[in-house]
Amino acid sequence: MQQCPPRLPLLIMRSDFMDDNRDGFRLIEFNGIAAGMGPFGQRIHDLHHYLQRQCPAVFSDLSNQATGALVDNQAIEGLSAAICQATCRIKQEFGDPGPARFLMIVQENENNVFDQHLLELALQQKGIETHRRTFRELHNQLSTGADNRLILEGVGPLDTVYLRAGYQYSDYEAFNIDEQECCQALMATRVFIEQHRVAVNATVGQQLATSKRVQMLLSQLGYDEFVAFGLTLQEAKIAKTILGEMLPISPDSINLAKESPSETWVLKNQGEGGGHCLFGADILTKLTELTPQQYQSWSLMRRLHPQPRAMPTLIVRKGELHKVNDLISELGMFSVQTDNNPSSAEHSFAGYLIRSKSAESTEGGVHSGQGVLDSLVYSD
Repeated sequence: MQQCPPRLPLLIMRSDFMDDNRDGFRLIEFNGIAAGMGPFGQRIHDLHHYLQRQCPAVFSDLSNQATGALVDNQAIEGLSAAICQATCRIKQEFGDPGPARFLMIVQENENNVFDQHLLELALQQKGIETHRRTFRELHNQLSTGADNRLILEGVGPLDTVYLRAGYQYSDYEAFNIDEQECCQALMATRVFIEQHRVAVNATVGQQLATSKRVQMLLSQLGYDEFVAFGLTLQEAKIAKTILGEMLPISPDSINLAKESPSETWVLKNQGEGGGHCLFGADILTKLTELTPQQYQSWSLMRRLHPQPRAMPTLIVRKGELHKVNDLISELGMFSVQTDNNPSSAEHSFAGYLIRSKSAESTEGGVHSGQGVLDSLVYSD
């Protein structure tokens, strides 16, 4: 019988939804690796709460739902509590002296780091020692201690490894290693981590399970196949509805895209983060360029068309106010799960992230400058 790897799976996932004006909320994608920006969601909630409390008249003038209470967002606490629980579990298993240690694997020369630092600060306040390394910096620096303990040279035993890198091929490139071996060497570093008794977010299996390809395959399942995963029939119907329509690329789906209005579909590849979707006329252009061998790297997803907010909205970008007349929002829900154990929605929920943008923009990334951070408000 095949043995499970000794690592402790720690899944921190952000599921992104958008409210279609016809069909309601639909899942856009799962983010099971580098599922960041949760701390920003809490900080913008805190800012909006302050403005609502301190300047109620101005807040009321600028919000079409100003009388409703803001939806509480404790993403920093939710995410750090899950990491702390897994970290302390590994630490207690070994019972060795010294502090519990957390390692965040990051991209080289990355500037999208401030939410990472907020999470690290929360962990430090819980008594956890935090460290940051790139895959290149980890090369030949990890070793095996007693009982499959993961050791980082110059630091000591590690209890949790959190990947904010590793979701794109360039994260494994290092040109100061033998060029033919650099990617294999750094990928081997990731595999080496999972061969030890350490909490890992996200494992390779978790990353694959939350990929766009798997999302597309799930959207093709019938109710009975969802029930086989342990869902009730009613839950299966809800899951099927929320997943929306996705199609694999094939001669049939290419013909369907050609016959459909240009705003019907979004063409997605398997890349994570922004910039991996094509819209409108760009879809047919790309489809004609693909070879059959490349079909599995892409999928068609029915495009969502949210209803813009009823009143103009002021956003802040680079310290200046801008008015947007067609603001739409994307909701990211954070959930946590340890050791692949199913949890109730109440216990797995760990905060949210709202990103808003003009309906004319096809990309909603805050770091890229297209979107802005936002908050949820209860409707009266």
